[in-house]
Amino acid sequence: MRGLFIIFSIILLVSCDNLTLSTVVDEYDVSKLSSNYGNNKAYEIGANVEGLPIFKDAQKALNQIKLDCKEGFEAVATEFELNPISHKNYEDYKKYAWQITVKDKSVQQQGVEISKFLDIYENSFE
Repeated sequence: MRGLFIIFSIILLVSCDNLTLSTVVDEYDVSKLSSNYGNNKAYEIGANVEGLPIFKDAQKALNQIKLDCKEGFEAVATEFELNPISHKNYEDYKKYAWQITVKDKSVQQQGVEISKFLDIYENSFE
């Protein structure tokens, strides 16, 4: 019995150690978020090992937000002279998107949504 307990404990420790920040381990209460992503499957959110919200498929979510906030991304890129958004430069977009100064209020709102999105997106990586 003691041997079985030791083996079970080792298996449990090894399996927990293999979890990364990009692994969904639980559901996340999306009512805590300041953005509503509706029922779009691309934006499905779970909790990682630290309890932070992450997109279940971060690449799919990024592709979708690029479509949904196309004008916002274009405004950020133009105003702050950024290359198109990618995993390599998303931190710049997170920093600047909420600051765009275009007159179109819907594009300004897209900038705010982009920053909020990227706040969750960044949780998905080490």
